[in-house]
Amino acid sequence: MEPSKVAWGIEVGEFALKAIRLAMVGDTIHVTDFAVIPHQKVLSDPSVSDREGMIRVSLGAFVQSHSEQLATEPIIMSLPGNAGFARFATIPAVDAKTLRSMIEYEAKQQIPFPIEEVEWDSHVLPADDSGQLAIGIFAVTKERLHELLTLYAECGLEPDVLTLSSIAVYNALHYDLELEDKPEPISCIDIGTNSSDLIVIANGKFWIRTFPVGGSQFTSAIADAFASQNVNYTRAEKIKLDRAPSEKILRARTMAMRRVTGQLVDEIGRSREFYQSANENVDLKKAFGVGSTLKISGLRTKIASDLQMTVDRLEEFKRIHLNGPDAADFASHSINLLTALGLAIQGLGLAKVELNLSPMAKIRQKIWKAKTPWFLAAACILLVTSVAMFLRVGLDQILLSKLSENSAKADSTSKQGTSLITQLSQAQEEAQQGNADQNILNLLKDRSVWPYLVNDTYAALDAGRPAKAEVGDNVEDILKIPIGQRRLIQLKEMTAKTSIGATSAEGATGARKISVSILVSLTNSDPSRFFNEPNGILEWLKVNADRPDVPYVIDTDSIGIPRWTEIVGGKRTQEKIGSDSDNALASGGSVTYPDSTQPQKGGGAGAVRKNFNSRAAQAEQSQPGFQGGLAGGADTESSSGDQDSGSTSEVISQRRAITLVVREGEQLPPLDIETEAPLPRHPMLILGNEKYFEGTLTFTVTLKSPFPAVLNENEGR
Repeated sequence: MEPSKVAWGIEVGEFALKAIRLAMVGDTIHVTDFAVIPHQKVLSDPSVSDREGMIRVSLGAFVQSHSEQLATEPIIMSLPGNAGFARFATIPAVDAKTLRSMIEYEAKQQIPFPIEEVEWDSHVLPADDSGQLAIGIFAVTKERLHELLTLYAECGLEPDVLTLSSIAVYNALHYDLELEDKPEPISCIDIGTNSSDLIVIANGKFWIRTFPVGGSQFTSAIADAFASQNVNYTRAEKIKLDRAPSEKILRARTMAMRRVTGQLVDEIGRSREFYQSANENVDLKKAFGVGSTLKISGLRTKIASDLQMTVDRLEEFKRIHLNGPDAADFASHSINLLTALGLAIQGLGLAKVELNLSPMAKIRQKIWKAKTPWFLAAACILLVTSVAMFLRVGLDQILLSKLSENSAKADSTSKQGTSLITQLSQAQEEAQQGNADQNILNLLKDRSVWPYLVNDTYAALDAGRPAKAEVGDNVEDILKIPIGQRRLIQLKEMTAKTSIGATSAEGATGARKISVSILVSLTNSDPSRFFNEPNGILEWLKVNADRPDVPYVIDTDSIGIPRWTEIVGGKRTQEKIGSDSDNALASGGSVTYPDSTQPQKGGGAGAVRKNFNSRAAQAEQSQPGFQGGLAGGADTESSSGDQDSGSTSEVISQRRAITLVVREGEQLPPLDIETEAPLPRHPMLILGNEKYFEGTLTFTVTLKSPFPAVLNENEGR
């Protein structure tokens, strides 16, 4: 049976070009061709000076051997995950016209570039039980897109669709594992060369976060560790993937990769915790591992052990197979063809998410090119009719005259249509350019809201009323206070995201809201009772809900009591059930405790303020909504479970005094910078197996300022 539809999926990776050709025969998909063409060198190798030249060689070899098929069949290609942006936001369910305007507004807020400098697309996810819609916004800069398309065109490739590699992986998993009706949430850890993706699939929705840790960092770490043995990047790559190294090399390789492994596990854990904090009913206990880096012996076990989850490696496809003499070769490469498979599935029209980041001009050109055969057929029919009429000159002279007039009118109408299309395109370009100034002004709106939120957060936490010693700089005075009686609260992370309320019956646009999440830790033995004290933290938020000098109103009904997690020795042991004070607060009552004092005026003195660090900044880039966030500089776990119980002075006293005598012609001996000049450690306020608690306080504020004007639907894309 002849196939009814075919499509190519092509991924240009760091190690090789990978392509797969799928054909639809009836209701079944068949693999009819595939190719894996390694580059001359790994593109992430620091010694590679002509990256584009190596890509041209690989693409040229592929195009030369498949030129006839590529000339007429659909081609879908991927963009690397670190070349694009994926953001997710939540909006109210509205009609189709309003939905497009709200998506355009969210795109301008979420994309960290001027909207006219990017190509973007979106996907609307199913509504939740509360009627809120989740939307995914995906973008790539026009400059980066132009570079890739120019390179592909030079090699004879003109892709019909460009999409993100992470979306292609999701489409492949959704089809091959038949996830449409499976209620169990799963995640996919796709470890690429320069970056990795965590893809979560749950409740008919998906969520993606990309972070800059990949296989090249492991290779570079091995190359640095073996530098004294003249091991370059290529040899380090072989050492990394060696499944049976000697005991000496295995020990040295493990030590070299320890730091990168920790970063990878930490990023996966932070991404999972962020998703679960926003989706409390989802518990991610199972994951699939994808990528050649997972072939490193012990890496998958390390991830599963540290994150306490099952991590299975995808070894072969469930529904996609190749029969014939190339079956064994296809099976050995199949798992590395996952991205290419998802691209080809989109080309057949079977993808769960149809995403296209190709330039709009290219899309219009493809549409007109597809209609060209119909125009030619119409012209041929007109020509045949004209010839037949000329043969009957004597009998059909009058009819011929009328036909000539009609032909002239059709030509005039066609020219007018072409002129109108040109005028429309010019008007759209002028409108887009005219909105540039307005987009810049939009960036300045509500810039003063964030300082108020930060100030109120510290003021609320200050209502916990810590002792004078707890906010001092003498660690010994703090340690004298029994850990269960301390009132010090540590702000670890603060995030916020915007949303828009539902449109009123009179047609007025809903008020803008900001949902605030505050991750805190404390050592008080009863954290729920501590938070609910009279004149305490939660009561401060209620009493100060509406103030004339603050640009928003705190929605007291939205205050969410933290669900506390007990942490002992740096490890999360169990979730602490709230005390009776939680029930009292939920029912509108209050709890009275002895020896309560009045909270101090002002804000911030009772909360431990920390600086930004790289992990928090990366996590903040993936969060949707309000453009702001605070995060802790050093996690509490690092001060309790990972350090010895000695004081800072004892650590410093262990440094060695070194006298170096270097003779002429000799080299300086190697020094261990961590031993000779260690950085001061974070003061240890939690020792040994002492326990503390973590929880997330949430509340929503409604902005008092009017809703900003929404641009008309002809703007943007």
